[in-house]
Amino acid sequence: MHPLFNKHLDLSKQYFERLLKPGDIVIDATCGNGHDSLFLASLILNKDRGFLYTCDIQEEALTSAKNNFHGKIAPQLMQRIQFLHICHSQFPEEIKPQSVKLIVYNLGYLPGGDKNLTTKTDTTLKSITQALELITPGGAISITCYPGHQEGAIEEHAILELASHLNKNVWNCCFHRFVNRPKSPSLLLLQKAKN
Repeated sequence: MHPLFNKHLDLSKQYFERLLKPGDIVIDATCGNGHDSLFLASLILNKDRGFLYTCDIQEEALTSAKNNFHGKIAPQLMQRIQFLHICHSQFPEEIKPQSVKLIVYNLGYLPGGDKNLTTKTDTTLKSITQALELITPGGAISITCYPGHQEGAIEEHAILELASHLNKNVWNCCFHRFVNRPKSPSLLLLQKAKN
């Protein structure tokens, strides 16, 4: 066991804990089985504040996520979570610009699901471009990439290209990868400067 973190998801959770507080609005844009969503809910929801949008294009993923929440979140808090069967490139119109504290992407395929069904570069870039407008000053976008498969490698390259051209006066962009583990998952964090 390593003292700082064992994998990219450990590191991302450390960032989430530092960034989020009860009352924040958060989007899990690719919820998968709902593990990130459940963790995010524990950080932002209380009886009258906070809201979590949990999205996935696969109905199977949303069902798994809902089951993952069962018995772990109080019923009154479940009312502050919206499960959306949508592509991550289609955020609900009700979400206002500069209102979201964190948007999380865990790209690739659904763990335990069909590995041929993965996120695609074009819709991911469209989504991230929209996400940049939704983030509140001081908020962030967290993107976990999986370059171990062909589409994932293309997707990661395109995302890094996008991030490298963001205005340095508005966005801080930090990229984490285990350099001694070829094709390991990576974590990209984009944080918007405070006004």
